[in-house]
Amino acid sequence: MDQCSLERASDASGCGIATYSRCMAPRPRWWHTLQASKAEVLLAVDLYNRSGNERQLEAFIVHMNLGWMKLLQARTDADGGEMIERDARGWRRKHPEGGFLYKSLRVLLAEQLDATDPRLNNIVFFQGLRNQIEHRHEARIAALVAGRTQALLINYEETLVEWFGPTEALGSELRFPLFVSTITEDAASAVKALRSQVPKGVLDWVQDFDTALEPDIRADQRFDFRIYLVPHTGPKTSADAAMTFIRASDLTTDQRALLDQVQTIIREKQVPVEDLNGLKAGEVVEQVSRRLDATFNMHMHTQAWKFFGVRPATSALNRASTKPEFCRYNSTFEQYTYTPAWVEYLVRHLSDAEQYAAVRGWRPEATPPS
Repeated sequence: MDQCSLERASDASGCGIATYSRCMAPRPRWWHTLQASKAEVLLAVDLYNRSGNERQLEAFIVHMNLGWMKLLQARTDADGGEMIERDARGWRRKHPEGGFLYKSLRVLLAEQLDATDPRLNNIVFFQGLRNQIEHRHEARIAALVAGRTQALLINYEETLVEWFGPTEALGSELRFPLFVSTITEDAASAVKALRSQVPKGVLDWVQDFDTALEPDIRADQRFDFRIYLVPHTGPKTSADAAMTFIRASDLTTDQRALLDQVQTIIREKQVPVEDLNGLKAGEVVEQVSRRLDATFNMHMHTQAWKFFGVRPATSALNRASTKPEFCRYNSTFEQYTYTPAWVEYLVRHLSDAEQYAAVRGWRPEATPPS
């Protein structure tokens, strides 16, 4: 009989409880980090769903960031990876206030998720948004990014289960919140009103963040979660759930009509087609010049696409290396066309006098903005 068996036998006689506990293997360090991660996320959801308008969004972002950080640390630790930053010599870096310097959330994200992963872009979005929040407008900003907020939580849950299994899931501890603002007949007008009250600086930041992403990432549910809620008026069955997901193609005529009334929350996805809604450079100049108080001519347009790096130089070997949300190269006609988003981007940025001066005075040897 092995030592543990002897100790279990002594347990049966009413003694040896302390020795029995020594037979149980202690939980690994990563497991405790994982439980701390889940606790942060549950706290984030509780704070977000509480009544009132007292900084719920900021609290949610802070604790979700901590939850993601600890989740990534748990994954790194469980895989035997390194969580301490090292310098060029391979030595562990010291924190200015003592101890070693742990890898940041962005570093861990880059190690665990691909750069094109919508989950990574969703997290990075909220890291930047936290610096943009104006607290007196926080409720309006929360409404503007509600789909991305939901995606941040769903992404965490799916990643948690993917990495550590269904026994660690949070699903049983989360509840579908009660709300009214997005299912009443005035939902569309309410969304429009809230959006119009969001500070211009925040709207510009969100729009600039979106235009820097590939269209497929922007449309991905893991970046911005979007659903349709259609009241179910038929008789209840045992198979009914509190929330049912249905395909748009399965909607009835009446349900489609209902959705048409809330188009402000519907984003139609178009399959990218070369030159879809494409504008020639002269058309861009014409549209932008009508909306700017300053001069905008073909020279300024050339300065702008160089300054913002939306397309390569005419002499470039890879002429198709563009930012597709702004510009596309038509290989058949060997010319560039521009998107309506490029017009909006120019109007928004060049309306600022400092930005206009920077674009106008830019020289090829200067470093363009990142």
